[in-house]
Amino acid sequence: MPKILEGSKFKTVGAIAGTGASAVYVVPSKYSAIVRHFSFSNNNAAAKKVSAQFYNSSTSRYYYIVEDLSIAANSVTNILDGNFIAINAGDKIIVSSETAGTINTLVSLEEYYDPNR
Repeated sequence: MPKILEGSKFKTVGAIAGTGASAVYVVPSKYSAIVRHFSFSNNNAAAKKVSAQFYNSSTSRYYYIVEDLSIAANSVTNILDGNFIAINAGDKIIVSSETAGTINTLVSLEEYYDPNR
């Protein structure tokens, strides 16, 4: 069980998506996290596609959060829309884009110390 009373750490991580799948965030050992914001911005004059996956370390499986999501030219898209994603030690958030260097990823989350993970 996470130790919420001992505090949490807020983090924001960003990455520029490439054509290959790359981890934007990996939950550290003995921590759990809640992803509260997850957005993509397209800095290109044309629409571009992006995919995001959740890697569950306890099952060694990948699950799509979005697959080939089209992001309009010069725009921002928030994919959580008020929801959240709970992830545990060793889990990952992974992104890839159809064109390298055009999609920026921004993830804001809250980490909790979880000694049982």
